[in-house]
Amino acid sequence: MEEGLPAPPEEDGYADASVAGAVLATVFFPFIALIAALLLLGGQTEPGKRSQLRTWAWVSGGWLALEVAAFVVLASVTL
Repeated sequence: MEEGLPAPPEEDGYADASVAGAVLATVFFPFIALIAALLLLGGQTEPGKRSQLRTWAWVSGGWLALEVAAFVVLASVTL
């Protein structure tokens, strides 16, 4: 590299648009988002991206569990 030029930025994770898509998928389709995160996690070797995918899987699973718990509570109240 020539002197005086800045080093190219290193990408640690996914781009902002990909993260926004993951957030939307998690909110509206948590089961599918969980499956997608786990499938992508299995083939990823970069540590930054693996960390993002692991977080995405945990958040999707948590959101799914919260929805199921809310459904059970609401169903038991109405019976």
